[in-house]
Amino acid sequence: MTNHAIRPATAADAGTLLSICDASGLMGPEEMDYMRGEVGAWAAGAGDAVWLMDDGGAGAALLHPEPMSDAVWNMLFVGVRMAARRTGVATALLDAVEAAARSGGGRILLIDTAGADDFAPARALYAKRGYEREAVIRGYYGDGVDRVTFRRDL
Repeated sequence: MTNHAIRPATAADAGTLLSICDASGLMGPEEMDYMRGEVGAWAAGAGDAVWLMDDGGAGAALLHPEPMSDAVWNMLFVGVRMAARRTGVATALLDAVEAAARSGGGRILLIDTAGADDFAPARALYAKRGYEREAVIRGYYGDGVDRVTFRRDL
């Protein structure tokens, strides 16, 4: 593994963030439409989203504080370009996400992911990092594709 410099993204990184979302292979056309809206609103200064990215553009993560909660943050997306997988980018991003949530006053971090086989490596990473499987919502992402929520105290 190599060291990866993770930094807060800026509005000038919007195109790179969308490129990472698309290149991660985690999203279909509807999810990409949603992310275009998310990134556009964030780049315009709307909302409380935090985007972090690998300085080389290999990966990115999106998190935000959960509304109407007591210092709970949620990482909504972490993605790494296929060519950069298994190089430590996801781990570096997760470290940075945890630090950003802590610095924002967070006491709990949630991570939502899919229960599909393609997402097994992500679920294994979260478990290895001490996240507990908190909830499963059956069929959330479609027939037979559950939403799995992981939780960790910060």
